Amino acid sequence: MGFQEIVRTVLPNGCVLIAKRVEGAPLVCLHGFIKGGMLYEEPEKMGSINLMAQTLRRGTETKTAQEIDDALERRGADLSFSAGSEGISVHLSCLPEDFKDCSSLLAEILRHPTFPEEEVEKQKLRIVNALRDAFTRPEEVSYRLFLSLAYPQNHPLHFAPDGTPETVENLSRNDVLWAYQRAVNPMRSIFAVVGDMELERLIDIVAELISNWEVKEETDKEFPPAFLPETQRREKVDLPDKLQAWITMGHKSLRRNDQRFYAANIMATILGAGWGRLFTQIRDNQGLAYAVGASLQAGLGEGPFIVRMGVNPKDINRAIDSAIAELHKIRTEPPSEDEVADAKSYLLGRLVLSMETTGGIAAMLVSCELYRLGLDYPQRAKSFYEPITAEQVKQIAEEILHPDKLAIAIAGP
Repeated sequence: MGFQEIVRTVLPNGCVLIAKRVEGAPLVCLHGFIKGGMLYEEPEKMGSINLMAQTLRRGTETKTAQEIDDALERRGADLSFSAGSEGISVHLSCLPEDFKDCSSLLAEILRHPTFPEEEVEKQKLRIVNALRDAFTRPEEVSYRLFLSLAYPQNHPLHFAPDGTPETVENLSRNDVLWAYQRAVNPMRSIFAVVGDMELERLIDIVAELISNWEVKEETDKEFPPAFLPETQRREKVDLPDKLQAWITMGHKSLRRNDQRFYAANIMATILGAGWGRLFTQIRDNQGLAYAVGASLQAGLGEGPFIVRMGVNPKDINRAIDSAIAELHKIRTEPPSEDEVADAKSYLLGRLVLSMETTGGIAAMLVSCELYRLGLDYPQRAKSFYEPITAEQVKQIAEEILHPDKLAIAIAGP
């Protein structure tokens, strides 16, 4: 695929539009993001924004859910919405000749949804059933417990965005309407569209359709700082009918636009990649886990650094002790030059692979805008990673890893 320049514009309502032409691409892909997410959620209404996002395309002022489905199916197009901790994601893919019609449908859904009562109830039932299933799986239970231990109750990251079976069951259509009013706003929206069409044409189509999207009088919110606990916190949820236990452990880390992110990401990769220290020591050498990894979930807020392990219940304590030992080790001893080089190669390779499709490119452009990285970040990423030394990796580990202040969440028999 041949790449052309990128065009960026900001509409009067605050919505950011980005377009990139990729010659030879068979589909046009639009990726959107509406910032906010859990910032606009209320604890007693947890899951309302997710329910709203799942019901968003189930009817507008002029179209029923079936008519929307039929319009997309006739064109072989795909349109979906999802809610996460930081906001609502929008995904649209279609043929170039159908892009205007599909964009018109998307704009109507964003601006004039009706959230019919019967559709809200259908989505509620689907989500509640999915949550009930999730709450039987140790990996899900341990992760949700971890969030509640790692972040205080008044922090947006304390809860998972899909809520609990109890909170979702109690949601009403009015709660969904209120979630829409709070969480869907053009002034917090970013849309990137990528395909084999003239750039001006791509921008003009989207701009024409959403430039009249009305701004809601809502104060823009930012993710508050997170703080480490005074001491290590450890809790377990008993799931007596399970054969395996899951451990999720970690604590808050840093924001994506923190300049220390690149050294921290190398550190997390050395620890948590499929060839990393945790996998090698805990799974291969000691045989204490059938699955183990670590990740740095930096975002708009101070997302967590987490270690996750699936273990035999009899090995829970030994696996936790081994993981903590590896955290101490990387804080006190610089990694080898080979480890640092392998981590850099892995991260840069994944960046390239993530942009193999038009959808991947669109998602990357949204991330670049969202985290203020610059739209040329993919071309500059190597310059951020390459200068980092083994000593800098050790230094960032000292700064952001705190083995004595971990939140440790266990779920299993």
